[in-house]
Amino acid sequence: MKQYSKRIAAIHWLTLILFIAALYLGHELDEAEGFTAKVALYPYHFLLGDLILILTLIRTYFMRKDGKPAPLEGGKPIANKVATGLQHLLYVLLIALPVSGMIMINTTGLMEAVKANDPSKMPDLEKFMVHEVHAAIVAIIVLTIALHVAAALFHQFILKDNIIRRIALKRFED
Repeated sequence: MKQYSKRIAAIHWLTLILFIAALYLGHELDEAEGFTAKVALYPYHFLLGDLILILTLIRTYFMRKDGKPAPLEGGKPIANKVATGLQHLLYVLLIALPVSGMIMINTTGLMEAVKANDPSKMPDLEKFMVHEVHAAIVAIIVLTIALHVAAALFHQFILKDNIIRRIALKRFED
C-alpha cells in the first residue's frame, strides 16, 4: 500500500479544515465583547469540536480497517518512530480537546447560561482549571500540527520523496 485510503485522506483534510475553523471561533470567543456576541458563537464552536471528535474516532476505526502505508523505504528507524509518535499524539490531542471542551461546558455553568440566554449566569471561564487545560491542549495541537507540516514539507521539497502523495485525495498509480 502506497497511499492512505480515500476515506482516510478525506477525513484527514476535513479534520484540518474543521480544526482551523474551531481555532478561529475559539479566538473570536476570547475576543468577543458582550454576552450576545459570545452566545452567537458558542453553538458553532461546540459543533465543530463534536465533529472533530467524531471524525477522529471514525478515522481511527478506518485506519485499523483500511491499513496504512508502510514506513518510507530508506527512512531512518528513529525518524519513522518519531513520525508514528507524532501521529498518535495528534489523535490523542484531537480526542482530548473536544472532551475537555465538553467537560468545560458541563461543569462551569456555561451550558446553562447559553441555554437560558441569560448573561447573569455566564461564568468567568478564566477562573476554571478546565479552561486552562483546554487552552493548553490547543497550544500543544498547534505546535504538533506545525511540526507535522514542517516534516511533510521537508520530505516533499528537501528529501524529494513525494510523501504528500500518501495522504493526497487524488489517487496515484505506481
